[in-house]
Amino acid sequence: MKSILHYSILILFACIISSAAVAQKEKDNSIEKLNTRVDNNGYWRKMAEKGLTTLNPMVDVPQAKYTGSAMKTRSSITLDSPDVPVTTENSFQSENSIFIDPTNSQVLLNSNNSSANPYPPSYGANDLYSFDGGFTWQGEIQGAGVDNSGDPAVVIGHNGWWYVNHIISGSTLGQQLAYSQDQGTNWSVVTIDAGTGSYVLDKNHFWIDNNLSSPYEGNLYCAWTDISGPNNNDIGFSYSSDAGLSWSSTVNISSAITAGSHCQGVNINTGPNGELYAMYAVYDAWPGDENAYGITKSLDGGENWDPATRILENVRGIRNTETSKNMRVNSFPSMAVDNSNGSYSGNLYMVWANVGVPGINADGDIDVYIIRSDDEGDTWSTPVKVNQDASGMGKEHYFPWITCDPVTGNLSVVFYDDRNVGSNECEVFCANSFDGGDTWEDFKVSDVSFTPSPIPGFASGYMGDYLGITALDSYVYPCWTDNRTGSTMTYVSPYNINTLSRPFNLVAILDDQTGSVDLEWYYDEEPGFTHFIIYRDGTEIDQTTDTTYTDQLPDYGAYTYTVTAYYDPDGESPPAAASIQWGNAHIFVSPPELTQTLAPDETAMQYLSITNTGELDLEYDISTLILTDKDSKAYCSASGGCDEYISQVQFGDINNTSTCGGYEDYTSLSTEISVGETVPITITNGNSYTGDEVGIWIDWNQNEDFSDDDPITVNGGPDTFTADISVPDDAIGGLTRMRIRMVYNQTPTPCGTTFYGEVEDYSVNVNTWLSLSHSTGTVLPGASDQIEVTFDATGMALGTYTAELTVSCNDPDLPEVLVPVTMIVSEFGVTAMADPTELCIGESTQLDCSVFGGGGSYAYTWTSDPPGFNSTLQNPTATPLENTTYYVEASDGSNTGTASVYVAVHELPVVSIGPDTTFCDWQVVVLDAGPGFTSYEWQDGSTNQTYIPTESGMYWVEVSDGFGCLNRDSANVTINMVPAQPAKPAGPALVDLYAAQVSEYMTTDFPGTVSYDWILDPATAGTLQVNAYEATIDWDMGFMGQAELKVMATNSCGSSIWSDSLIITVTNSTGIGDLEQNLGVAIYPNPNKGIFTLELESKDDMYINLHIFNSSNALVYREDNLRLNGRYTDKIDLGNLATGIYSLRIESKQGVLSRQIIIGE
Repeated sequence: MKSILHYSILILFACIISSAAVAQKEKDNSIEKLNTRVDNNGYWRKMAEKGLTTLNPMVDVPQAKYTGSAMKTRSSITLDSPDVPVTTENSFQSENSIFIDPTNSQVLLNSNNSSANPYPPSYGANDLYSFDGGFTWQGEIQGAGVDNSGDPAVVIGHNGWWYVNHIISGSTLGQQLAYSQDQGTNWSVVTIDAGTGSYVLDKNHFWIDNNLSSPYEGNLYCAWTDISGPNNNDIGFSYSSDAGLSWSSTVNISSAITAGSHCQGVNINTGPNGELYAMYAVYDAWPGDENAYGITKSLDGGENWDPATRILENVRGIRNTETSKNMRVNSFPSMAVDNSNGSYSGNLYMVWANVGVPGINADGDIDVYIIRSDDEGDTWSTPVKVNQDASGMGKEHYFPWITCDPVTGNLSVVFYDDRNVGSNECEVFCANSFDGGDTWEDFKVSDVSFTPSPIPGFASGYMGDYLGITALDSYVYPCWTDNRTGSTMTYVSPYNINTLSRPFNLVAILDDQTGSVDLEWYYDEEPGFTHFIIYRDGTEIDQTTDTTYTDQLPDYGAYTYTVTAYYDPDGESPPAAASIQWGNAHIFVSPPELTQTLAPDETAMQYLSITNTGELDLEYDISTLILTDKDSKAYCSASGGCDEYISQVQFGDINNTSTCGGYEDYTSLSTEISVGETVPITITNGNSYTGDEVGIWIDWNQNEDFSDDDPITVNGGPDTFTADISVPDDAIGGLTRMRIRMVYNQTPTPCGTTFYGEVEDYSVNVNTWLSLSHSTGTVLPGASDQIEVTFDATGMALGTYTAELTVSCNDPDLPEVLVPVTMIVSEFGVTAMADPTELCIGESTQLDCSVFGGGGSYAYTWTSDPPGFNSTLQNPTATPLENTTYYVEASDGSNTGTASVYVAVHELPVVSIGPDTTFCDWQVVVLDAGPGFTSYEWQDGSTNQTYIPTESGMYWVEVSDGFGCLNRDSANVTINMVPAQPAKPAGPALVDLYAAQVSEYMTTDFPGTVSYDWILDPATAGTLQVNAYEATIDWDMGFMGQAELKVMATNSCGSSIWSDSLIITVTNSTGIGDLEQNLGVAIYPNPNKGIFTLELESKDDMYINLHIFNSSNALVYREDNLRLNGRYTDKIDLGNLATGIYSLRIESKQGVLSRQIIIGE
């Protein structure tokens, strides 16, 4: 009975204590504090009035810089688009929503958060509008229908009604709608969800189903985040089916997400058949970045919803990370649905800003990414980067907003961008896509760069939380806020999409061996087309009319090709794009393992070599894991009841966000900490209370007991806790456990259960004996990096210690290399060494064995794997033909020890400049040693990959690879020349047929000549017989006069020019005696100037033919059948002929008689 009474008293006492703790916590929780999840300015002003926060002060804004209004893009036909302010009335404006009238692409409605300048008062979401495509604006800066708390979202229906959704001003901070039936002249206001004032309906979005084929056309949809209300930290939703006059009861549409903190930044859109989608950011820890995105879908106009699902996890937004700009930011999703009749109809698209590449989420760039679903949101594509500047430059692109043209299906995105400016400045960029988001062209759209600065009187860091963009029938209207005037104002910069038919389905096929790229694309031709223009990385490289093209890359690297179609007179179409990469990084790690034997308290150093055998830079990172042979851990159990909980742990390589689970085992997550190193740790409270405490324990001695380890001092709280962790001198190396506990209003202990709080376990890799000189690096192609690996046996007991070095890199074929490491601490030890440890085939290495401990002389026995090497020397020389491990055993008779050393043997590089070759001197032949070598040296000392021979001879090249191995190739080159002009034929220039009927001629013999072409003119003068550079003429006995002979040489490279001509005078002295005796001939004067007297005197009555020929044997004068009988005198006038030697030929039955006439000056 006493025992029962005793237990009853204990239970009663425990209940009293527990009740007191709960009551105290409830009391503390009744103290109001700032909820930083809330973005609404009305809420922040209320908190500022209560002294719980401060608002932005008035500061001077740096002057903006004009950068020009020209638009450098081929996806738009607008060449110049000056920015247009939506009002010139003095005010502050931010956070823009813009929408096009679905029946008129020139009618626009904009609403932004508006206030007086200087603040107060605040007007909230206003109404500004344009009827001429955004070039002029009117409207009011005051709240649409009523002053409100902002967060504008606007739409226009087919019924002509305008809608502005906003947060209710005052104490309730619910959801409200202003609508106008007369294009902004008058406004009416209706409440969607009034709220109660005890919670905030924040970050709303509003949409209308404008698809005329939808069964829910005209339906209005509103969604928001409920902060502290009945749907706390989830997405609330309401719809209207009567043009906004009445609204459904609010429903929770995101509860199935079970966010660790909350869902926020909802974005609504509808599909072609009335499909309704809501997307939002998921925060599993707070404060923290967006770590996932969720979607909820309704197929009946919002009446019923499918369970919410996470569509994208392991991402990293920017809400907590922030940018380098002086403004608060977020990475809420922006969504669009293709309602066109095009190829991508029904597609869903979501854009967001991510730190680094999604899934890797590394610090550095902030880029805009897009994902796509073609099955109503059930599955999603791999993220594609929207901004097209190079990654890895530390640039920031954020606040993306997307629109999909419901007529064309083209996508357009607007975002802030700092690629061209300083890290605290911004410009505004847009990007267009014509292929469902696969490829993008981006361009600057703002006229200025500006320096973001918070708006005075608004929430901390606030300069707006989103931008806007809308499109219809190729008219696009980006809308944003900047402070170029010294205060934040809203601007639009209208542009028109280029609708010229463009190439599509561009494919780039790379030949990895040569760097040759074959481009292929499709194209539907339209009138006016003239040619395609091919660009590589934005630079025009050629034009063609074909739908294929081959390009030779100039070097290894990543390249982007674009192809446009050119029209006369309209210009270029939008581009098709494709990207390729030539080359990769490739890693070689030597040795494959490391072993070191040490005496106690000694140290030694070895080297780990990392070689890049690829073509692009190799980036590597080495992690160390000290191995232990411990059995599975049996630590004491511990857990908590949540409420406050551990939402994030940041410790070395560990950066874990989580929800509350009471106890969570995260021992699969680990970080390394070495002796002498201090590593900070930060623990974030997911739901903080005054009185929250955190304890941290690490089992340094690995005895599975936290209580005997040095306490770790924790600072800060209740929101964030920090500590500095150092390894104690007596810590045992290897993987051990770290426990973190969060409790309420009590001293943390490592074991047991608490009513509130949470416990999380992690792993810590304690490194006590192994260190690296550096663990990260970049290795250029063909280069190596030497890493000093230090073994330290200080304070280590005798025994064997093991570890693993994991080398992670960007080698696509070998992204991870594991290097086992062993340290043996012994009184007697043997160490094997080799110099060098890497060599090329044909080279030798010097082996050496050193021994410590023992005494006297040592006997050495060397062997190898693969077998074949044996030696009893202490330091023999070896010439391995392949990778070889050499083993040595050393003994002094009493002690025996073994050791090994690994020698890497590299093949000689394979190089070829081709076979022996022969070519002509007018040809250009390139000897190419091939890509991928680290150096080239030709016979004349030149160091290029290629060589152009200019003369015959032997050519050689010697190349080296990343291991320093050399090899050579040679080729004999023969360069043939076109034959030189042959010499003028040599032989008789005067031929008397009476004396000889055959004449022989010859010219120079040019080496390598294949043939000689001879020409006799006139051809009837005789028969020409050719024997290479010799020729024989068998003269026609009926020919007399002058003939021309010339020759040309020909070989495989071409033909020479013709030789100079030999003029041959052919006569026949047969019967000349009779004619000479019977006919006297006199010519005077001779020489003459072309006029002379010819006097003939015949003894007999005869008929003659009188002919005069020039030096080319052309007839210049004739007189036939001239009868002579006695003296004949004739004055002949050849004054019109050129000076030279002419031949007079007189023919009769008695023979032929010739005389020479010289015509001079």
